[in-house]
Amino acid sequence: MDTPAKILFEPIKISGLELKSRIVMSPMAVGDAAPDGNPSAQTLAFFEARARGGVGLIIVGGNVTTARALGETPFKTILRFDDDSRIEPFKQIPAAVQRHGAKIFLELMPSFGRMARPSPAYPEPIAASPVRVVIREERFARGVGLPGGLAQPMPRAATIEEIEALENEMAVAAVRARAANFDGVELAAHMSYFLASFLSPRTNLRTDTYGGGIENRARILVNCMRKMRQAVGRDYPIGLRIIANEHVEGGQSAEDYADIAALVAREGCDYVVPVDGCYEAMDASTASEDGTMLRNGATLAFKRKLSVPVMLANAHEPHLAARAIAAGDADMVILARAMLADPDYANKVEAGRDREIVVCNRDNYCVKRLMMGFPVRCSVNPDMGRESRGRALPPLGRIFAAAGERVALTVSEARPLMRLMNPSPASRAEGEAGKT
Repeated sequence: MDTPAKILFEPIKISGLELKSRIVMSPMAVGDAAPDGNPSAQTLAFFEARARGGVGLIIVGGNVTTARALGETPFKTILRFDDDSRIEPFKQIPAAVQRHGAKIFLELMPSFGRMARPSPAYPEPIAASPVRVVIREERFARGVGLPGGLAQPMPRAATIEEIEALENEMAVAAVRARAANFDGVELAAHMSYFLASFLSPRTNLRTDTYGGGIENRARILVNCMRKMRQAVGRDYPIGLRIIANEHVEGGQSAEDYADIAALVAREGCDYVVPVDGCYEAMDASTASEDGTMLRNGATLAFKRKLSVPVMLANAHEPHLAARAIAAGDADMVILARAMLADPDYANKVEAGRDREIVVCNRDNYCVKRLMMGFPVRCSVNPDMGRESRGRALPPLGRIFAAAGERVALTVSEARPLMRLMNPSPASRAEGEAGKT
């Protein structure tokens, strides 16, 4: 086989847009926005470090593109892209990335759905159907568990009017992203968020045109793609991030999810990112081993049914990713935690220095901090989250905040105490279900 560099740095086109490498940075909620939701100096420094590090494409996550998503976000620091006033400040992000030869897309999030946090403006989460997320203790990602598990609030079924309004807002958001100089956009239909709730019979119990057979369950994505394509034209790249396999009882197979992706591709989708698991199966979605989506065949199921590029997730090791691409099992590799651990990952691969890559240890310290509402950090990269200040001392307020975070992280390891403090254990949801 050719070296990883030869394969991973062979240019590839998404629609008409050429990427210099096949290494992609996945969307993550690590933008560290300013208090007003605009990009901060840290936002820009974080993305620029990965662009300088050689990736072909960066997909910006951790942002909201509708008023509903803003009102129900479970994340404390979120990038706001929910109205046109955000266009000018957001132009800073593409500028910081594109000058290094990388391309940049924006992830579009209409609603957090079954993972929404109720707020005064949006007291009821909405989803395809009233099916709540219940995470059993043993299904959390490694290092993240909450004793007793966790039950999210019960959502209500979204009305047709609400669904259509969010479909329309995705088209508006795509136009906004193009105006802010993003090279493309990606529609978020993964994990247990709003769009994903429509795709599986397990979470979609509707009997109207948005429920039932596979074409009806795909309707919301088909409509979003059609409306986005009409709004931005054929040449602007649009991708789809979609759940590939739920890994829970009654969950839908990768084959059926791939069929849904194929229906969306007919409307002008330019690439697909299948991702494993949902919040009920965080141990699968945030895997502790490399190459799980190759071994379980999920990525290949999509590759067989799609003519557009397919990205391979959870393949941190460059030789593994290169072999999969060379074999035709995928077209690109998309990395999340690995990009936190080493922003220079791609440059090291290109130079044949892959043994020098700082390897993600998959301890999920980053995920744990995110779930606790703290700024994301990496246990193997002390500079992650601090790119904007380099080696300078942190401001006094950050020193005090960090001390409090360390206490909270220590307390979170005390399982008996955390069990007592858990406000919504999985068993409570199961007990409520037994009474209905």
